Amino acid sequence: MKNLSTIWFIKEPIDIEHKEYVLLDYLKSISKNINSKNCYPILRAVSKIVKSLNEFKKNNKIGTGIISQLSEEERKYIENFNFEKLEKQKKDSILAIIESSLEILYEYSEIFLDMLKDEESKIKIFKVQSKFNSEKIEPANSGILIIRNMVTDKIIPYYWQGSVTLKTDHGNKQICVLKKIILKNSRYSMNYEFIYHEILDEFSIEKNVSPELFVIEIYEDFDEDSDIYRLAKEKFIETIT
Repeated sequence: MKNLSTIWFIKEPIDIEHKEYVLLDYLKSISKNINSKNCYPILRAVSKIVKSLNEFKKNNKIGTGIISQLSEEERKYIENFNFEKLEKQKKDSILAIIESSLEILYEYSEIFLDMLKDEESKIKIFKVQSKFNSEKIEPANSGILIIRNMVTDKIIPYYWQGSVTLKTDHGNKQICVLKKIILKNSRYSMNYEFIYHEILDEFSIEKNVSPELFVIEIYEDFDEDSDIYRLAKEKFIETIT
Protein backbone atom coordinates (compact mmCIF):
# COMPACT_ATOMS: atom_id res chain seq x y z
CA MET A 1 0.00 0.00 0.00
CA LYS A 2 1.30 3.43 -0.93
CA ASN A 3 1.68 6.27 1.55
CA LEU A 4 0.51 9.83 1.01
CA SER A 5 2.11 12.73 2.84
CA THR A 6 -0.32 14.73 4.97
CA ILE A 7 0.89 17.89 3.21
CA TRP A 8 0.93 16.40 -0.28
CA PHE A 9 -1.46 19.04 -1.65
CA ILE A 10 0.87 22.01 -0.98
CA LYS A 11 4.05 20.37 -2.24
CA GLU A 12 5.43 21.12 -5.67
CA PRO A 13 4.30 20.80 -8.35
CA ILE A 14 1.14 22.77 -7.54
CA ASP A 15 -0.90 21.48 -10.44
CA ILE A 16 -4.54 20.37 -10.24
CA GLU A 17 -4.28 17.52 -12.75
CA HIS A 18 -1.08 16.21 -11.17
CA LYS A 19 -2.56 16.28 -7.65
CA GLU A 20 -5.72 14.55 -8.83
CA TYR A 21 -3.60 11.79 -10.36
CA VAL A 22 -1.57 11.43 -7.13
CA LEU A 23 -4.73 11.19 -5.01
CA LEU A 24 -6.52 8.73 -7.29
CA ASP A 25 -3.40 6.57 -7.51
CA TYR A 26 -3.21 6.51 -3.70
CA LEU A 27 -6.90 5.60 -3.34
CA LYS A 28 -6.51 2.85 -5.91
CA SER A 29 -3.57 1.49 -3.94
CA ILE A 30 -5.37 1.36 -0.58
CA SER A 31 -8.56 -0.04 -2.15
CA LYS A 32 -6.62 -3.16 -3.11
CA ASN A 33 -5.80 -3.75 0.54
CA ILE A 34 -9.18 -3.17 2.18
CA ASN A 35 -10.58 -6.18 3.99
CA SER A 36 -12.41 -6.89 7.23
CA LYS A 37 -9.17 -6.91 9.22
CA ASN A 38 -7.60 -3.67 8.05
CA CYS A 39 -10.46 -1.47 6.84
CA TYR A 40 -10.53 0.79 9.91
CA PRO A 41 -6.82 1.75 9.89
CA ILE A 42 -7.10 2.52 6.16
CA LEU A 43 -10.23 4.59 6.69
CA ARG A 44 -8.51 6.45 9.52
CA ALA A 45 -5.72 7.34 7.08
CA VAL A 46 -8.30 8.72 4.64
CA SER A 47 -10.01 10.57 7.47
CA LYS A 48 -6.70 12.26 8.40
CA ILE A 49 -6.29 13.44 4.81
CA VAL A 50 -9.80 14.92 4.88
CA LYS A 51 -9.08 16.58 8.22
CA SER A 52 -5.86 18.12 6.92
CA LEU A 53 -7.59 19.48 3.82
CA ASN A 54 -10.48 20.94 5.80
CA GLU A 55 -8.16 22.57 8.34
CA PHE A 56 -6.17 24.22 5.58
CA LYS A 57 -9.34 25.27 3.81
CA LYS A 58 -10.50 27.00 6.99
CA ASN A 59 -7.22 28.54 8.22
CA ASN A 60 -4.95 28.67 5.15
CA LYS A 61 -2.27 26.78 7.08
CA ILE A 62 -1.40 23.32 8.35
CA GLY A 63 -2.70 22.68 11.89
CA THR A 64 -0.27 22.25 14.78
CA GLY A 65 -1.63 18.78 15.55
CA ILE A 66 -0.74 17.64 12.04
CA ILE A 67 2.66 19.39 12.08
CA SER A 68 3.64 17.47 15.23
CA GLN A 69 3.23 14.19 13.30
CA LEU A 70 5.30 15.25 10.29
CA SER A 71 8.87 14.23 9.55
CA GLU A 72 11.66 16.72 10.18
CA GLU A 73 11.98 17.34 6.44
CA GLU A 74 8.25 18.06 6.13
CA ARG A 75 8.29 20.40 9.13
CA LYS A 76 11.11 22.37 7.52
CA TYR A 77 9.01 22.62 4.37
CA ILE A 78 6.10 24.00 6.43
CA GLU A 79 8.39 26.54 8.14
CA ASN A 80 9.29 27.97 4.73
CA PHE A 81 5.74 27.80 3.38
CA ASN A 82 3.51 30.85 3.66
CA PHE A 83 0.22 30.64 1.79
CA GLU A 84 -0.44 34.38 2.02
CA LYS A 85 2.85 35.21 0.27
CA LEU A 86 2.20 32.95 -2.70
CA GLU A 87 1.25 34.32 -6.10
CA LYS A 88 -2.49 34.56 -6.67
CA GLN A 89 -2.42 31.87 -9.36
CA LYS A 90 -0.70 29.40 -7.05
CA LYS A 91 -3.06 30.21 -4.17
CA ASP A 92 -6.05 29.68 -6.42
CA SER A 93 -4.59 26.37 -7.60
CA ILE A 94 -4.14 25.10 -4.01
CA LEU A 95 -7.70 26.04 -3.11
CA ALA A 96 -8.97 24.32 -6.25
CA ILE A 97 -6.91 21.23 -5.41
CA ILE A 98 -8.46 21.14 -1.93
CA GLU A 99 -12.02 21.40 -3.25
CA SER A 100 -11.43 18.78 -5.94
CA SER A 101 -9.71 16.42 -3.49
CA LEU A 102 -12.44 16.72 -0.87
CA GLU A 103 -15.06 15.94 -3.49
CA ILE A 104 -13.16 12.82 -4.55
CA LEU A 105 -12.53 11.72 -0.96
CA TYR A 106 -16.13 12.24 0.19
CA GLU A 107 -17.41 10.28 -2.78
CA TYR A 108 -14.89 7.50 -2.18
CA SER A 109 -15.36 7.20 1.56
CA GLU A 110 -19.01 8.10 2.17
CA ILE A 111 -20.12 4.56 2.96
CA PHE A 112 -16.91 3.56 4.71
CA LEU A 113 -16.80 6.69 6.85
CA ASP A 114 -20.31 5.88 8.04
CA MET A 115 -18.91 2.54 9.17
CA LEU A 116 -16.03 4.30 10.87
CA LYS A 117 -18.33 6.78 12.63
CA ASP A 118 -20.42 3.90 13.88
CA GLU A 119 -17.29 2.30 15.30
CA GLU A 120 -16.09 5.57 16.82
CA SER A 121 -19.48 6.04 18.51
CA LYS A 122 -18.60 3.02 20.65
CA ILE A 123 -15.55 4.86 22.02
CA LYS A 124 -15.76 7.47 24.77
CA ILE A 125 -12.64 9.43 25.82
CA PHE A 126 -12.56 11.79 28.79
CA LYS A 127 -10.31 13.25 31.47
CA VAL A 128 -10.98 12.38 35.11
CA GLN A 129 -10.35 14.92 37.85
CA SER A 130 -9.44 13.20 41.11
CA LYS A 131 -8.47 14.33 44.57
CA PHE A 132 -5.21 12.54 43.87
CA ASN A 133 -4.30 14.81 40.96
CA SER A 134 -4.38 18.59 40.94
CA GLU A 135 -5.96 20.51 38.07
CA LYS A 136 -3.35 22.03 35.75
CA ILE A 137 -3.79 25.07 33.55
CA GLU A 138 -1.21 23.94 30.99
CA PRO A 139 -1.77 20.68 29.08
CA ALA A 140 0.22 17.80 30.54
CA ASN A 141 2.84 15.94 28.53
CA SER A 142 2.42 12.64 30.39
CA GLY A 143 -0.07 10.79 32.54
CA ILE A 144 -2.11 7.65 33.13
CA LEU A 145 -4.54 6.17 30.60
CA ILE A 146 -7.17 3.57 31.50
CA ILE A 147 -8.80 1.66 28.63
CA ARG A 148 -11.93 -0.12 29.85
CA ASN A 149 -13.90 -2.90 28.19
CA MET A 150 -17.46 -1.95 29.13
CA VAL A 151 -18.69 -5.47 28.31
CA THR A 152 -16.29 -7.50 30.48
CA ASP A 153 -15.21 -4.63 32.80
CA LYS A 154 -11.57 -5.48 32.09
CA ILE A 155 -9.16 -2.53 32.24
CA ILE A 156 -5.85 -2.01 30.46
CA PRO A 157 -3.80 0.79 32.05
CA TYR A 158 -0.98 2.70 30.37
CA TYR A 159 1.55 5.33 31.26
CA TRP A 160 1.64 7.78 28.35
CA GLN A 161 4.16 10.42 27.36
CA GLY A 162 3.78 12.88 24.50
CA SER A 163 6.30 14.80 22.36
CA VAL A 164 8.84 11.96 22.29
CA THR A 165 11.36 12.32 19.46
CA LEU A 166 11.67 9.30 17.17
CA LYS A 167 14.56 9.14 14.70
CA THR A 168 13.60 7.76 11.30
CA ASP A 169 15.17 7.54 7.85
CA HIS A 170 13.08 10.59 6.89
CA GLY A 171 14.16 12.67 9.89
CA ASN A 172 12.86 13.10 13.43
CA LYS A 173 9.17 12.76 14.31
CA GLN A 174 7.29 13.75 17.44
CA ILE A 175 5.27 10.79 18.73
CA CYS A 176 3.27 9.73 21.77
CA VAL A 177 4.50 6.65 23.66
CA LEU A 178 2.17 4.31 25.57
CA LYS A 179 3.75 1.95 28.11
CA LYS A 180 1.47 -0.75 29.50
CA ILE A 181 1.14 -1.05 33.28
CA ILE A 182 0.72 -4.61 34.56
CA LEU A 183 -1.82 -4.87 37.40
CA LYS A 184 -2.53 -7.88 39.61
CA ASN A 185 -6.25 -7.28 39.19
CA SER A 186 -7.37 -6.30 35.69
CA ARG A 187 -11.08 -6.06 36.54
CA TYR A 188 -12.57 -3.42 38.80
CA SER A 189 -16.17 -2.50 39.46
CA MET A 190 -15.34 0.56 41.54
CA ASN A 191 -14.97 4.14 40.33
CA TYR A 192 -12.03 5.55 38.43
CA GLU A 193 -10.63 7.38 41.43
CA PHE A 194 -10.19 4.04 43.21
CA ILE A 195 -8.60 2.47 40.11
CA TYR A 196 -6.30 5.49 39.74
CA HIS A 197 -5.19 5.13 43.38
CA GLU A 198 -4.48 1.41 42.86
CA ILE A 199 -2.43 2.16 39.74
CA LEU A 200 -0.37 4.79 41.57
CA ASP A 201 0.38 2.28 44.34
CA GLU A 202 1.18 -0.62 42.03
CA PHE A 203 3.12 1.52 39.55
CA SER A 204 5.27 2.77 42.46
CA ILE A 205 4.67 6.42 41.67
CA GLU A 206 5.82 8.79 44.38
CA LYS A 207 3.02 10.16 46.51
CA ASN A 208 3.91 13.75 45.62
CA VAL A 209 3.51 13.02 41.90
CA SER A 210 -0.01 13.21 40.48
CA PRO A 211 -0.10 12.39 36.75
CA GLU A 212 -3.19 13.35 34.78
CA LEU A 213 -5.77 10.63 34.27
CA PHE A 214 -7.58 9.91 31.02
CA VAL A 215 -10.12 7.15 30.43
CA ILE A 216 -11.23 5.37 27.27
CA GLU A 217 -14.46 3.43 27.55
CA ILE A 218 -15.13 0.98 24.71
CA TYR A 219 -18.73 -0.21 24.47
CA GLU A 220 -17.91 -3.42 22.62
CA ASP A 221 -16.10 -6.58 23.63
CA PHE A 222 -12.54 -6.53 22.28
CA ASP A 223 -9.05 -7.90 22.69
CA GLU A 224 -5.71 -6.18 22.12
CA ASP A 225 -5.64 -7.28 18.46
CA SER A 226 -9.04 -5.71 17.70
CA ASP A 227 -9.34 -2.81 15.27
CA ILE A 228 -11.53 -0.87 17.70
CA TYR A 229 -8.81 -1.12 20.37
CA ARG A 230 -6.21 0.32 17.98
CA LEU A 231 -8.69 2.93 16.82
CA ALA A 232 -9.36 4.01 20.41
CA LYS A 233 -5.65 4.53 21.08
CA GLU A 234 -5.30 6.56 17.87
CA LYS A 235 -8.21 8.77 18.89
CA PHE A 236 -6.62 9.28 22.32
CA ILE A 237 -3.35 10.38 20.75
CA GLU A 238 -5.28 12.84 18.60
CA THR A 239 -7.01 14.13 21.74
CA ILE A 240 -3.82 14.89 23.65
CA THR A 241 -1.93 16.30 20.68
